[in-house]
Amino acid sequence: MKYSEKCPFCNETRFINNELANLPTEEAILFENEDLFVRVDISPVCLGHILIVTNKHYLNFFEIPKNMKKQVEKLQNKIKKIYKEVYNSDVLFFEHGSAQSGYAGASIDHAHLHCVPYKFDMVEDLNRTFGRFRECNIITSDEKFDNDFSYLYIQNTKENKGRVYTVEKLPSQFLRKLCFEKQGIEGYKWQEKCTNSDSVYNQEQTITDLTGKIFI
Repeated sequence: MKYSEKCPFCNETRFINNELANLPTEEAILFENEDLFVRVDISPVCLGHILIVTNKHYLNFFEIPKNMKKQVEKLQNKIKKIYKEVYNSDVLFFEHGSAQSGYAGASIDHAHLHCVPYKFDMVEDLNRTFGRFRECNIITSDEKFDNDFSYLYIQNTKENKGRVYTVEKLPSQFLRKLCFEKQGIEGYKWQEKCTNSDSVYNQEQTITDLTGKIFI
């Protein structure tokens, strides 16, 4: 199936790919205010996979304003509690932090932070692949964003640490691929997986599990 090249996270087109794939649209939005919204991923890597997304078109979360970061932190804390209650799980946050279109493995150049129940540890794989990293929580950090700086970000709330790996050009959806490999599942591109039965179930069940629970 061919999907739109328009941004699926901007307000005017945020449901365009869901509509093309005949998947839930408005009901996939779990929270929204003036700055941010939370939605169920169009092709979850596992049950409970959701996204924190900026309403305004930023490239990544490192560059969003400080007042918006405080809201993201509140959402993260709320999601931590909900995942404990619903999935008896900690949370893994990750982002393809593209500074230029198509870099850092980003397939959508609009800031979105993945939130998934903590079922697999990717730190060892990333350390082996990229070597050096720096501990940094991109949401609470006061570091100034450098527009030449693309990165992979991973935050394991079990240890409450954030790690930033400086990267350049990577294969599209690099971290999604790693998530699926950790589960022994072949295929990873959301464009190809979003209409298969497991993906549809995970999306619909996540909507059922989390509707009405996420707010700040």
